[in-house]
Amino acid sequence: MADSSCLLEWHPYAKDRTMGLNHQLASLSCALAEAHHLGRTLVLPPSMCLFGLHTERWSGSDAPGGRCVPMGDLFDLELLSRLVPVVLGPIENRTSPQQLRGAVDVRRGLKSAEVASQHPCARAPVVRRRVDNFWFTMCSKRIADSDSIMGALHAALGSPPSAKRPLNVLLRSGLFYSQRIKRAVRAVQRSIGGEYYSVHVRRSDKLTACDVRQQQAEQRSRGQLDYVEPPKDVRVVGECKVRDQLTRPEGLRHALSLWFPEQSRVYIGSTERPDFFAPLRSSFRLYFAEDFGRALANVSNNYELYAVETLLFFGSSGTVETLGYAASWVRDACFPAARLRAESRADRRAARMLPRHANGSGGVRVECVDRFGLVANGVRYGPACVDNPPCGKAMSLVPQPQGCGRMASGSRAAGRAAGGECVLSAPGR
Repeated sequence: MADSSCLLEWHPYAKDRTMGLNHQLASLSCALAEAHHLGRTLVLPPSMCLFGLHTERWSGSDAPGGRCVPMGDLFDLELLSRLVPVVLGPIENRTSPQQLRGAVDVRRGLKSAEVASQHPCARAPVVRRRVDNFWFTMCSKRIADSDSIMGALHAALGSPPSAKRPLNVLLRSGLFYSQRIKRAVRAVQRSIGGEYYSVHVRRSDKLTACDVRQQQAEQRSRGQLDYVEPPKDVRVVGECKVRDQLTRPEGLRHALSLWFPEQSRVYIGSTERPDFFAPLRSSFRLYFAEDFGRALANVSNNYELYAVETLLFFGSSGTVETLGYAASWVRDACFPAARLRAESRADRRAARMLPRHANGSGGVRVECVDRFGLVANGVRYGPACVDNPPCGKAMSLVPQPQGCGRMASGSRAAGRAAGGECVLSAPGR
């Protein structure tokens, strides 16, 4: 367990500060990973600021670029501290002026193992690592160690030794989202009332390459405004047109009919308004955040909404991403379900023998496991996180969707209950 007087600060949180939520979660996860490896308490930035183009949809957002969210609104800091002790900055509030003057500044490129050996807590109560690039690059370059924290998480979750250890996914997994966010997810799932599928339709920022005005709006949100040349590369223009076509209602209808039975319940998360998807209502029973005003009454900004929708995707019976590469990101973030993806017969047998309930450790508690998913820390990781039937990572809107044998309504595959035998009822701690 880390010593609360033994601090680690990464600074400055500048380049990451107003990026998208997944970007910031990846960067903060990397800093948490190093703190875990060093046995130190991490000084977190006190707030997370919204990327300007991500404040447009949900009521309660302030002017573009002008909204910052306290970390305690997004994360259960008490629960997180059972895995990696955290305190909120600024660091000047957490240590004496004398200790701060004696803080050790870690030189660039020094790996976590070297920091641990050269600067133990007894000699260096405060260690500061300057990161001028995006924070998550410290893990992708293998400077900051992430193996120890992922090993601890997999052990607590009961994953087999062969389970993949993806980088920078601790916070993206949703295990440590605030209880308010988790309660909102459970309320929406109860309102949907049964098995459902999910689709992430990302259009706004992924069509900016075709629209000079949107690029300028993005620059204004960052305090910049340079001249933007219209795209001249025929391939770029062509790709934008394809993205536009495949994410419009007719393109969506074609894709979803390859994978889901007609009249399935489908939750759609998108920056587009619900009326954009009206033509799909004849084929599917559609649900949007706007349908759950009461359940989402305390969701005050677009990042909290995105957190809710991410957990709704995880708990669904199958999920579709907009872009092919993002399907791998979702699978990585779903790592709590890794014990149910065991590839070898021995691993599958071992996973079945693990208890359905576990006290867990380090802030992680597995509350229930069945054939179709598990519940950990009050979050349901359903079939979408296990094998994402029927087509796995191939279920994306761009490039051109491909079929692999649609699930028949009422079939065993289609009938994988959204909760299986494990249902979400009370918050897990």
